[in-house]
Amino acid sequence: MSVFDTRIRRTPRLLWLSVSAALVALLLALCSLSFLVYRDWRDEQQDNLIQEVLWLEQSLRMHLEGHQEWGDTLARDIAAGGVDSVRFARLAAFYMRENPELLSMERVDESRKVLWDQHGTRRDGRVLGNEEFDAIWRAVRLLRPSYGPPYRGADGKYRFDLAIPIVADGKPLGALRLSYQLDQLLFHQVPWWIASKNYISIQDLGGKTLASKFDPAEKPGTVSHQTSFDPPGYGLYLKAVSYRSGLGLTLPVLTGVIVLLLLTLLYAVWRVRAHTRERDAAEHRLAKEVSLRQAIEDCMKSGLVAIGLEGQIVRVNRAFCDMLGYSPEELVGSFPPHPCWPADQHGVLAEAMDAVRDNRQPEEGFELRLARKDGGCIEVRLYATPLVEEDGSQRGWIASLFDITERKRERLALNASHQRFLTVLNGLAAGVCVVDEDSGQLLYANPAFAELWLLNETETPCCVLLPGLRAGSAMDYYGQEFISEGGQRWFLIHRRRIEWVNGESAWLAILSDVTEDKRREAREQAQQERFQNTARLIAMGEMASTLAHELNQPLTAINTYAAGVNRRLAPELELPSGVREAVQAIAEQARRAAQIVSSIRAFVKKHEPQLERVEPSRVVVRAVALAEGLAGKAGVILQMEQDRRACLLDMDPVLIEQVLLNLLKNAIEAMQEAQTRRPAIQVHTFIDDAVWRVEVSDNGPGLSQAMQDNLFTPFYSTKPDGMGIGLNICRSIVEFHRGEFGVHCHPDDGCVFWFSLPLVRTGA
Repeated sequence: MSVFDTRIRRTPRLLWLSVSAALVALLLALCSLSFLVYRDWRDEQQDNLIQEVLWLEQSLRMHLEGHQEWGDTLARDIAAGGVDSVRFARLAAFYMRENPELLSMERVDESRKVLWDQHGTRRDGRVLGNEEFDAIWRAVRLLRPSYGPPYRGADGKYRFDLAIPIVADGKPLGALRLSYQLDQLLFHQVPWWIASKNYISIQDLGGKTLASKFDPAEKPGTVSHQTSFDPPGYGLYLKAVSYRSGLGLTLPVLTGVIVLLLLTLLYAVWRVRAHTRERDAAEHRLAKEVSLRQAIEDCMKSGLVAIGLEGQIVRVNRAFCDMLGYSPEELVGSFPPHPCWPADQHGVLAEAMDAVRDNRQPEEGFELRLARKDGGCIEVRLYATPLVEEDGSQRGWIASLFDITERKRERLALNASHQRFLTVLNGLAAGVCVVDEDSGQLLYANPAFAELWLLNETETPCCVLLPGLRAGSAMDYYGQEFISEGGQRWFLIHRRRIEWVNGESAWLAILSDVTEDKRREAREQAQQERFQNTARLIAMGEMASTLAHELNQPLTAINTYAAGVNRRLAPELELPSGVREAVQAIAEQARRAAQIVSSIRAFVKKHEPQLERVEPSRVVVRAVALAEGLAGKAGVILQMEQDRRACLLDMDPVLIEQVLLNLLKNAIEAMQEAQTRRPAIQVHTFIDDAVWRVEVSDNGPGLSQAMQDNLFTPFYSTKPDGMGIGLNICRSIVEFHRGEFGVHCHPDDGCVFWFSLPLVRTGA
């Protein structure tokens, strides 16, 4: 034990007791002095507050008495007839500007109706409520000015009324009503030097605050005083609470200095006594800390080496020695090149030490190769940090080393495997990508995917939008074809849910360009459809040829029987009217049907039709006559307008008549199916210098753009029982006659089918 501790132990107990008693007495004296000063200060604050409250109450009462005197004078002038509504409004407005606490000034009769206010005569018939009429009722009954109790206005703030009776010849004529707002009264009548020190409020008997004026930056203290507020009275109190204020600096500073000196004295005595004990305890802790640090260094798996300013090894831990196989004595104190430096790595290790000295160490440290004592080598990662003393001086560097031999071998093997994997993926023609399942962010993409989808920006962080990745998320596998680039390219996507390297769920998507496959399929499909159409046309031709062949015999028989009947009917034989004409018509129609069948058969078999040089108007008349029966049955108005100029055409009249009849029949059926109101068909013929043109126009539903695009497609029909070859045959007949066939729609409704044939040249 130290000498100082012995002196402390030998110090007389009476001395310690006397010192303690003196300190306690000093502390009690200081507390008593502080209490007396505080009590005197509080009494002074209370006296000042009472004087200010009494002065404020007297000032408010005198202010309201002045208003009462002014109102009494005005009431006498009104009773004497010296003040009308205009003068009252002017006087009221001026007085309210001078006294902002006034909300309104009104003249009210005994029936509570407001006659005048500060704006002039009231014409809205406003009637006062019970609270607003209370002061007037009391003033009229007492025939003297009276105040009403406070009440809450429409704005939620409290107000009170002063009513002054208007008396003429001892008879009350109503009263003059002055309405005050309590918070405005305090705001305008409480002086700033009072409001800056006190919280001023008006309260009722229950202690409820009706109005107040205060500084929100200050907090109320504990010193307060209240007095009766009369006028207006009715249990109102004017209350003032002083804001918190300090005592001054003299007493607190003096007390603080004495207390500080006392505490300093006590602390000094205590520290002198405990100094020796603290020093022994510090030495003990230091020994334990040195032992603990040594144990920590020896237990670390990473090697630690302390290097001096000249590059010499100052200290090593057990892990560093075990790592290299050297003992601490073989390493500590050695200068570069150290025993653990391989002969072929002197330059590299020297450069690393220079980088450490120049503070050029990379963040990931150095990858170095060191030699073991048994002749082997290990790969280490070295991190160096300046070794700085408490005074800021640097003694060298402390380096930590990690054996990464096996880890580096695994990393190289993994890198080689990764390169092989990338080589295979980069060589695929299909695009491969990995997309985060939640955010859609692209995690990986091979070059083929970049060429197909990302425009060669595989390294750019982005979120890819591939069809099907969000749809059907419950399925682990998904496949879909879709079109991109405006329908120019077809893609096939397959996706499968996988677990990515970070453990999160992701989509593995394989994207293939199947545009060429789709085009090849389309070509094959079109070729197949052409084969089918050709086969149907061949079958249709054979069927038409067979029908024409089979119909010739019954038509010939009908013609023969009709001619025989006509010959057997003697001219002198009397028959019913129309029988002979009917027999002749039967024979004529049978010949015409046979001629039509022969023409169609010849057309189907690619035989030359029977061209004749005819007048085309007769063909149009016959076709229209044949269609009139069908038109009349369907309720369609059929009109014909021909160009009367003479012309000749080389044509097969039966085929052209059949074309025109087919156009008329199509128009009638279209309008009948669409239920067109007042359906009508017009047939116009035109002749110009080179052609003869026929137009068949209707007011039916017209043709949509899709119908116009497929109008001449084989076997395309808008009729439920249509075959889709009628217009194709008509166009073929017209084109055989070296003519043109077409259609166009009206802007409003309906459509026009037309064809034109070349005229016979003059002199041909």
